[in-house]
Amino acid sequence: MRSLKIFFSILLLPLLACSQFALPASVTTEPVAATESVPTEETLEATQPPQATEPPVEQPAEELRFGKAARAHITAITEGIGARWSGTKEEAQTAEYIRQTFVSLGYEPQIQSFRMQGWADDETEAMFDSENVMAVKQGDSAQVVVIGAHYDSVEAGLGADDNASGVGILLELAALLKDVPAPYTIHFVAFGAEEAGLLGSQAYVEEMSGDVIGMINLDSVIAGDITYVYCNESEPALRDWAMDWAGKNEFNLQTIPNVDLTDGEGGGTADFFAFQKAGIPFAYFESTNWTLGDQDGYTQVDPQYGDGGAIIHTQYDTLEYLDETFPGRVDERLNGIVTILYNLLAQYNADN
Repeated sequence: MRSLKIFFSILLLPLLACSQFALPASVTTEPVAATESVPTEETLEATQPPQATEPPVEQPAEELRFGKAARAHITAITEGIGARWSGTKEEAQTAEYIRQTFVSLGYEPQIQSFRMQGWADDETEAMFDSENVMAVKQGDSAQVVVIGAHYDSVEAGLGADDNASGVGILLELAALLKDVPAPYTIHFVAFGAEEAGLLGSQAYVEEMSGDVIGMINLDSVIAGDITYVYCNESEPALRDWAMDWAGKNEFNLQTIPNVDLTDGEGGGTADFFAFQKAGIPFAYFESTNWTLGDQDGYTQVDPQYGDGGAIIHTQYDTLEYLDETFPGRVDERLNGIVTILYNLLAQYNADN
């Protein structure tokens, strides 16, 4: 999410602690096939916005290897549940879907419940009850890399890009990496109540334990023209590894050095912010287009599409609109990011 709301101090109630789970069983240097076992949800019909004309054409989906499981999760969340504002029953249904998916993959998920003060959709202050859903893959080291994505959305559209896309990738990676050795222990975290003020990630960091050496943030990764990865320039190792691997393997991944990721009033724009404040290096993946509009990353696509170039937080944030307007884009983004992050999480070593 690229929010214009102010991120402010919050009071945190006691939270549930995370635990460690099973060790990986086999060694491989190539990505394994994505799981086709996806929990189902009852289909919910939604009215879709009108389509733009003469959309750009991207790589055909049949040429892509990964992302099918991620796409199935996006479909289940957006069409089976719909919009899921922070603290609503729809958000809770999404948390349960994620929990059940982790169980189906062989994890023992933990639920971290929290009650915190945030922003209501009319920008008044309110208390929110939500939860983070977490699964842990034990690695070769007790040091931890967190990979996280928020699962709530605004009420406009169905939140396919913002941020069912990040959740879908998170869950596909959890499947791919389940039995693959990794240098570090991996915490897969689906954050609640991000739209209300980055509450879930703040709750996680407040109660975080162990030696967390890095955080990977996935947010709004399928709609924009270009996939970017950002970082704090003083701690670029995660970003640089991803950029180097992507370049060597012909994936189009870009960055903006010294990027301004604040909301203009001292707050953050995505869940990496709580980790950054805690001094933890991060790599934040997003798809947008910094060459358009005010060149601030808020214009994701040509202004003839979406709402003046914006997909997130609009009625256009649906898989149907994205597929019809940008054929092949969703699948290309999912394939690329899943592949890059699988290899990063399976191979990255901060000491090298």
